[in-house]
Amino acid sequence: MASVDIGKKLRDARLQQNMSLDELQQITKTQKRYLIAIEENDFDSMPGTFYVRAFIRQYANAVGLDGNELVDIYDGKDEPEDIESAIQYETLDESRTQMYDENSQTKRFMRSLPAIIFSLIGLAIAIVVFYITWQDRQSSPMIQVPDSEVIRETSTEPSSESSTQISSSTTEPSTTTTSSAPQVPTEVKFESESGTTVNMSATNVVSPAKLEFSAVTGPCWVGVYIATAANSDNGYFYQKTIQPGDPQSVEIPAGTTQIVISLGASEYMEFKVNGQNAAFNPNNTGIGPRNINMSLAYTQTEQTEQTQQPQ
Repeated sequence: MASVDIGKKLRDARLQQNMSLDELQQITKTQKRYLIAIEENDFDSMPGTFYVRAFIRQYANAVGLDGNELVDIYDGKDEPEDIESAIQYETLDESRTQMYDENSQTKRFMRSLPAIIFSLIGLAIAIVVFYITWQDRQSSPMIQVPDSEVIRETSTEPSSESSTQISSSTTEPSTTTTSSAPQVPTEVKFESESGTTVNMSATNVVSPAKLEFSAVTGPCWVGVYIATAANSDNGYFYQKTIQPGDPQSVEIPAGTTQIVISLGASEYMEFKVNGQNAAFNPNNTGIGPRNINMSLAYTQTEQTEQTQQPQ
């Protein structure tokens, strides 16, 4: 044990500054019972010599003494010749709040600085990830496009070839005549959905069925899958990334009763079947990719004519 009364020196310095033990506890962040033990030189009641040294140093620094010198005294090193003279008594012209306010604010700021830095780093990472995700959705399809060639594609402008085919088909012999009554428009219905899979149907379809695609506010990849001999029952009959302001269309081969329409960023896409809007997300269940299974039922007149064509 040190010969110098460390506790008395610390207590006298505290009282000289009109500081209570509660105030000292807030400044040093040391429990009040340990501060009392230090003033009473009851070092044995503390957890260990490491904590004793730390508490003495914190106490001394808070009351204006040299904590290292008092720790040396506690450790049994030579005491300065006149440690009493090191204590400078002076009249406090400012309040204790003014004395320690600036020091406390600096300590609080330094303690919170690592949390602030990590928060800023986390925010920066979140912004970068969001930006990359947004760019990826804008620039590339969300569905991987198979390595198959586009077999058939038509623009929105009617071609002279299709006009010739339509006109020539009317001259083929048939056992029945077309009714002069107005045709019932194609009806497109939303049937059900499960996750990203949507089931739809189109009835009263006039052949050839025509799909018209329009990108609204952003690009969208479109793939139309039809199992045909031309693509060996494997691959897309039509695929394209459609840009806003550049609508595209494709004709479905006659007699096709089942197609699958895959959309990348489906929230950007609108499409029609024979001029009738296909509302594939009426429940507004989300954005992103969609796989639309659509069954086609043709008009009764066309079905009768197809069955009665001469062999």
